[in-house]
Amino acid sequence: MSGSIQELFGEEETPEEEIEKHYGTVDISTDEVTAGAYETWTITYTVGQFGFDDGTRMKVSTNQTSDWGRPQFDEPEEPNYCTVSTTGEATVEGRWDRYYQNPKPWGDNVIIDTYDGYLEEGDEVTITYGDRSEGSPGHRIQSFPETAFHFMFQIDMQGTGDYVTLDELEYEIFAGEPTSLQVFAPSVVQPGEQTEIVVRALDYFGNTARDFSSTLEVELSDDEADFVGTVDADGPVTFIPVEFSSEGVHRVTVSDADRDWSQTSNPLRCDPESEHSIYWGDIHGQSGKTVGTGTIDEYFQFARNEGMLDFSSHCANDFQVDEDYWEEIKDAIEAYHEPGEHVTLLANEWSSNTVSGGDQNVYYRNVDEPLVASGSWQDGEGFNKHEGVYPIENLYDYYEGRDDVLIFPHQGGRPARLRDPDTIDTDLTTFVEINSIWGVFEWLGHEAIERGYKVGFSCGSDDHTGRLGAARPTSQFEVDEKANLQAADFNVKGGLMGAKMEALDRDSLWESLSERRAYGTTGERMLLDVDLDGNDMGADVTVDSAAPFSVEAYGTSPIKRIDLFDGAEMIDSVDLTDGNDLLEFTWSGARSKNRHKVLQADGSLSLSKGIINDATEFGFDHPDQGITRVSSNAIEWDSTISGNYLGIKVDLDAPDDAKLAFSVPFLDETFELDELDDEMIVEIEEYLGVQLAVRRVGEATETDVELEFDLSDQSSGEHAYYARVIQEDGGMAWSSPIYATIE
Repeated sequence: MSGSIQELFGEEETPEEEIEKHYGTVDISTDEVTAGAYETWTITYTVGQFGFDDGTRMKVSTNQTSDWGRPQFDEPEEPNYCTVSTTGEATVEGRWDRYYQNPKPWGDNVIIDTYDGYLEEGDEVTITYGDRSEGSPGHRIQSFPETAFHFMFQIDMQGTGDYVTLDELEYEIFAGEPTSLQVFAPSVVQPGEQTEIVVRALDYFGNTARDFSSTLEVELSDDEADFVGTVDADGPVTFIPVEFSSEGVHRVTVSDADRDWSQTSNPLRCDPESEHSIYWGDIHGQSGKTVGTGTIDEYFQFARNEGMLDFSSHCANDFQVDEDYWEEIKDAIEAYHEPGEHVTLLANEWSSNTVSGGDQNVYYRNVDEPLVASGSWQDGEGFNKHEGVYPIENLYDYYEGRDDVLIFPHQGGRPARLRDPDTIDTDLTTFVEINSIWGVFEWLGHEAIERGYKVGFSCGSDDHTGRLGAARPTSQFEVDEKANLQAADFNVKGGLMGAKMEALDRDSLWESLSERRAYGTTGERMLLDVDLDGNDMGADVTVDSAAPFSVEAYGTSPIKRIDLFDGAEMIDSVDLTDGNDLLEFTWSGARSKNRHKVLQADGSLSLSKGIINDATEFGFDHPDQGITRVSSNAIEWDSTISGNYLGIKVDLDAPDDAKLAFSVPFLDETFELDELDDEMIVEIEEYLGVQLAVRRVGEATETDVELEFDLSDQSSGEHAYYARVIQEDGGMAWSSPIYATIE
């Protein structure tokens, strides 16, 4: 039983049979389902002795973070069709309501109205989710696993608006069947060092598959490496011991011949003289006691054992954290911290309203720290709900002079408000987060630099789905502009931070974060190095303009472009494709800087005459999105954007006067082929940085790129130089800036 009814009756527990006698019972028909599948199940309420009056309601609430299908009661042939029936002499009618009288995280509600009669003891009310009786395929389960997905069943037996929770029902959500492989390699090793390659079998939605068994073929680009050529996989995660011998950058390809699958690892550098290694982390996410998924133990176990992270953290919204939960978080940070294997950082998400500072992640070098919250809106009582350390200026004052605390602004439900130039504390804020499952927020990095911050660029997930380090976009609903968190806001896969560290321990990680010696990616484990006159990313130096800006990038896919920025301005760009015989269409930007950033971008491209020979897509993170149709004269796709970049590359055989018509909800543009130069950009001022870029390009073929940018024409003064790497598959990486004063 839920504790709610017991609390109503005081400290002395009431026997369960007494509660069932008067209030009734509720049951669920299944105990397990499959992530992303279409299923049917029932919840049945049996009325107790107290009865259920005319004009009363019952309510079934679920976690608003879930991307399960939105229940609907009007279209019996469509997905997610629900019905409500009763054996009693009354009418029962169901409806969906996202915002019906519940605190977070219980934002998704099925409301059942009882009228034209009453219900008496023994009558049953049955809710059928995914009723297939009239043609519906069933109800779509959320796209990610969960040990216990809860249905909070509440009743108002006299129609007063005063609900009590009768029970919390649950089922377990398992991952689906394997559909692909993912291969992890360490980023830096020494020749002769014993290490491991990890193979993870994925389902359709990018989860660790429920089961996997196969004989895997392993091929290394290092001909002198010591490894076994085939490995038997008996489970979804397989560890393969290997030893590299040859210096240089290597990759590992793993194949499943029976399924015709093949996947190549991230690049690995074998270097006997390396002064540091690259370790991968995601330091932004939360678990189920706030608005996440699963227990905090499951959260860290996934990060370490499935996300394959070297370091991690846990950032719960502070207004939902009481002292007991803070102690539980600290215990988990200690339990999962194992230097040399996995490093953890204590953190909380300082979550004031945007006007007071917005979302800012606070990281601690040490674990024995008190919770310094912006307020206690959900765990406090009465007038003290607002009490805390806010606005953001007060938080910085509180930690002023500390070298064991860091504050990273980010864009989430409450967009961070950056500080005015004369109040910036560069010691406390060394990074801003520019990518998470909410989208890509290059504008936050640009604004920070323009205000005078000297920050690096971090990427993470802000994961709410129990998949830290491997967060994937959730299934999309229609874009909803109302102010509440919903799964449709999680539009892209989670990012990662690559930290340059001397050792895998907390001190080395803290040094990397304090000195901005880290870079961010959209989830790909690229190798990225930049150099300006012998200085690495994060440096703050004085240089001569004759010094070039050097970039070394080793991708997980061929690299098609590297851009050089000075703050918010792109000052140079190198196209790394092999020609200009293809047309690339890239759409990007976001609806706004506010909570709901997602903009619908389903669209089409049509050709007036000639033939479309081929079309490929890039940057589509959700498996349900991408190109949906290609014909000889038209292409159609499903997509959404929230700051991310995605698009199509098209091979045409058409005359110069052929017309191309590009159409998405926010833009209809027609142009002739002979009007296109090497690049054309159409900007949409109504939204945030929304644009269409059309480029003449070739195929990208090189995964390993070294180049230099000439800075000899740069003016004297202060600059913030950084590289942006863009892969053929849409993956991106941003170096942290080198802050250079040119004399």
